[in-house]
Amino acid sequence: MKNTTPPRFLITTSRNPNQTIRTFCNDLNRSIPNAIRINRGKSNLDTVAVKALEHEAEKIIIADRWKGGLGKIQLFTLGDAGLVQFHPIIYVKNVRLQKTFRHAQTEAAKSLILQTETKIPFKAHKLAKALSNFLNIPKLSANEKPSPNTQATMYISLNAARRIQITFIDAKGKIEVGPRIIVSHLIWKTQK
Repeated sequence: MKNTTPPRFLITTSRNPNQTIRTFCNDLNRSIPNAIRINRGKSNLDTVAVKALEHEAEKIIIADRWKGGLGKIQLFTLGDAGLVQFHPIIYVKNVRLQKTFRHAQTEAAKSLILQTETKIPFKAHKLAKALSNFLNIPKLSANEKPSPNTQATMYISLNAARRIQITFIDAKGKIEVGPRIIVSHLIWKTQK
């Protein structure tokens, strides 16, 4: 019989984070079901893997600092040999935190789906598919209606500058609650 227990996620920062990155991780913790937020401190990646095991987390999201701000989001799965990089690596142009939205999310989401804007480029569709697989959440097209039990939607679209934008929307009120991530670029394969 197949295990239907949803995966647990460990969310943490790079070493030496600033307040924006800490707040962003707290926002993600409220937005992604089954997430656990921990402080990384000076821990290396091996120690992060051990902490994930302690919390029974199968997947890890690390918000990395770059030039004083949130620079990239790295995704990892926990394998027999430790952390395995999951692609893409998401380089961040800008982030808008939940506290700046009029209707900020205050409680942790218990269910999440992913939905995309109708006309987005292939790379945005590829990102949506990857995030749907990583987060183990359903991916709906723009015209599909979510189930009535859905609490939140991760929505992928293009902003006015034609950059990929990832945001979170309260599914009941159809109100953006954040965080909103503007993607600079995506790395699909790590160079050796």
